[in-house]
Amino acid sequence: MSNQVNFGEGKINENYPSAIKTMLEQGKDPKELLIQYCRPQCKWYDDKYDRCVKAFLSLKNADPEKNCMYPYRDLVTCVEACVQPKIQHALRGNENGFIFH
Repeated sequence: MSNQVNFGEGKINENYPSAIKTMLEQGKDPKELLIQYCRPQCKWYDDKYDRCVKAFLSLKNADPEKNCMYPYRDLVTCVEACVQPKIQHALRGNENGFIFH
C-alpha cells in the first residue's frame, strides 16, 4: 500500500525524507504535510476523540472542546510523535543523528 498525501504542488510518499529536505531548503514548513501523512496512523485516537465529541454533543449545554480535552490531547500527542522525528532528521546539521554537540 502506497502512502501518498496531496499537498499543494506535490505529494509525499515513501520517499518523504527527500521531500521534507527540499521543503526545508525552500523555506517551507513541512509540518502540515506530515500531519496529513501521520494522522491516519493515529486512527484509534481519532476514533476515540470522535466518540467523545458525539457523546458530549448529545448532552445539553456541553462543550466538547472542554470535555474531550484528554482524548484530543492523546490524538495530538500521537500525531506529533510521528511528525517530529521526520522533521528533526531532515534538519541541516543533523547528519550524525543529533544537532547539539
